[in-house]
Amino acid sequence: MPTLARLRRLAMLDLTVLDEVRLDAAATLPAVLIAVVNLALLGLGGWLWWVVSGLGDRWGMLLKSVVLGTGFAAAAWIVWLIVATVVLNRLTRTAVDVGALLRAAGFATLPLSLALLMAVRPIAFGIGVTALAAWVAMTQVALQRASGRAGSEALAANLAGFAAWAVIMSLLASATNQTVPGPFLAESIWEAVTRGRVTFTP
Repeated sequence: MPTLARLRRLAMLDLTVLDEVRLDAAATLPAVLIAVVNLALLGLGGWLWWVVSGLGDRWGMLLKSVVLGTGFAAAAWIVWLIVATVVLNRLTRTAVDVGALLRAAGFATLPLSLALLMAVRPIAFGIGVTALAAWVAMTQVALQRASGRAGSEALAANLAGFAAWAVIMSLLASATNQTVPGPFLAESIWEAVTRGRVTFTP
């Protein structure tokens, strides 16, 4: 299948895939599905971290962090793309093809699959941050390919979009509300533990 072949190539850092999909209207739905799946893997990685850390309410956390967290993260990802598009337009007067950006950015979520390694407790947080950093870097390439712009303006636009996504995720992380994926779960874990809201299980 073309989609799987493209994902394999992208995993090997063949970034020409992003050029292909931005021009392929038929790749729109696969790109959105890929983004949702990879955001779900980010959430699953955070949940696995929760489980191996011995924290309680693991099934409730599966619902909040993986199911609800994926939904919120996906909605915030759309905000990221909107912010990046607006900022880039303001800085360069470049009209970004929204469909092309959506397709390229959807495939660019592939690094989030690394978050499954958050199940390895000693390196969990580092893996989560690495997955996010790689995601931002690949989204940068996607934005550049979709807009035809590079340099500081494209970087500023992408970072502004990611900042919006990160702030939304942080706002959703609290002792009583863990509807966040991946390493953002650490914020809610810390607050919950310090307030005695969670218990450790053997």
